[in-house]
Amino acid sequence: MAKNPAAFPELDLDIADVRHVTMTTDPQGETAIGLEVAGGQVINLFFAPGTLAKLEAMLTKASQAQAQASTIQ
Repeated sequence: MAKNPAAFPELDLDIADVRHVTMTTDPQGETAIGLEVAGGQVINLFFAPGTLAKLEAMLTKASQAQAQASTIQ
């Protein structure tokens, strides 16, 4: 797992289709999410303990904001 994410460049991935998702959490609380996308490419995301909950909260807020904006239009 990356210990200093600020030292890495930004990474842009175009995801057109997710075919399979796996999720595992180890005893220390680190979570790994694997996404199998079109063509069989696998993208692995690793989250430090507590980070996945923060991401879920951010996605919930973004989804609510998007739903609110789409009902206004």
